[in-house]
Amino acid sequence: MSDRFDINHVYNILGLKPGASVDEVKQAYRQMAKTWHPDCFFEPQQKLEAEEKIKEINQAYARLKSYQPDETNQSASTSIKIDFTPSNAESFYKLGIEKAQKEKYTEAIEDFTQAIRLNPNYFEAYKYRGLACSKLGYENRAESDFRNSIQLELKQKKAAPKPTSPPPKPATPPPPKPTSPPPKPATPPPPKSESQPSPWKCVHTLTHLNWVFTTAISPDGKTLASGSSDNTIKIWHLDTGKLLHTLTSHTKWVRCLAFSPDSQTLVSGSDDSTLMIWQVSTGKLLKTLKVHSTPVFSVIISPDGQTILSGGTDSTIKISHIEMGQLLQVLKGHSGLVYSLAICPKQQIFVSGGADNTIKLWNLKSNKLLQTLNGHSGWVMCVAISPDGKILASSSYDQTIKLWNINTGKVINTLAGHCSYVCAIAFSPVGQYLASGSADHSVKLWDVNTGQELYTLNNHSDWVNSVTFSPDSKTLASGSRDMTIKLWQCDI
Repeated sequence: MSDRFDINHVYNILGLKPGASVDEVKQAYRQMAKTWHPDCFFEPQQKLEAEEKIKEINQAYARLKSYQPDETNQSASTSIKIDFTPSNAESFYKLGIEKAQKEKYTEAIEDFTQAIRLNPNYFEAYKYRGLACSKLGYENRAESDFRNSIQLELKQKKAAPKPTSPPPKPATPPPPKPTSPPPKPATPPPPKSESQPSPWKCVHTLTHLNWVFTTAISPDGKTLASGSSDNTIKIWHLDTGKLLHTLTSHTKWVRCLAFSPDSQTLVSGSDDSTLMIWQVSTGKLLKTLKVHSTPVFSVIISPDGQTILSGGTDSTIKISHIEMGQLLQVLKGHSGLVYSLAICPKQQIFVSGGADNTIKLWNLKSNKLLQTLNGHSGWVMCVAISPDGKILASSSYDQTIKLWNINTGKVINTLAGHCSYVCAIAFSPVGQYLASGSADHSVKLWDVNTGQELYTLNNHSDWVNSVTFSPDSKTLASGSRDMTIKLWQCDI
């Protein structure tokens, strides 16, 4: 009885049902190990939590490797024995990962190549061989490997077998479930109404060589910019998805981007602690501001285009003059990393969200702190303000989105539909809609007035870190840890 309970718990840690197949166990383990790898997290506390989670995941996988199902549950003539011995392809893949972590990229490429020879469908081996190639400057090889990785992963997802013990069939098929189980929310999500087929279709998939952290669409609706942990910024033509420029001056991960009101310049913030100002039309670096001494996670430009507001790991918000290239003021209020900033010209305020679980409202002219909003039980990853300036939205590690009355600071609604961290949100410029991106790999669209979840877009295969609308609200861009940007268009 005790063993049965323990093994059920072990399956649950990996997000599986008891009796899952060998391939399902391996796939779940790889996915969760990748998601919870401590190197994916920046904050010390988060790293500690990830290390504990990885220990639990590894222990669960080791337990299942040695587990033999109770033969009393099997037919007398068929005794099932699970063989968890890694294939040669997987062994080479793991060797490649170890060598890549030690920065032995040439040797890692050889191991990944062996894994691919033994298993031509090993999309992870293609992906990480591409990353190793990019580290050595082999950009063409890297791009080719990355394309192969995406194609194989999509092909395998389409061909994935159904679970061996499916629930009773509903009238319509349920949406795909995430690979890891959601932590229990503080309050149960509201019941969902029947959703209609989504009018949003993916029209372009654009690629980086590593995780995509941030996307921004220019106010004139012509240009898309994306920033990545491959240390680059890419500028794309929004309608066609054509790559126009690749900007390579940052030496570490690019975390945030903001276009100027006239769409002529772009500001980027990076883990290299710099702010860089770029000319959009040429991709030329115009200026580098060194006002931070720690990584920069958030950036916005004032409505008059004169100043930059930026926040990062030092818990402060810094205001810099663009033309002079000088630091004007340092705002202190948060006690943790400043993840996100948003401006509301109509209310003459700007808003910040941080790792101290709070949202702060500031006067745009005097830069004085006006109010602190408390309500989230996890880090506030993103803040956004509705086009009419009346509603503030915030997304959090607590898996919820909160809508606030910007004048009173009171919560209007809590949107609970994601089953993991909500990393990004954006209001549509036209209409009362909100888009959200989550670590559950999905993009969701919500009706702001009712709080109803309208559509779920499931084309990403890893965390969705960024969402942004075009000025006409007909195009939505989403950036993900799967190293892609998806461009979605609405056909209504």
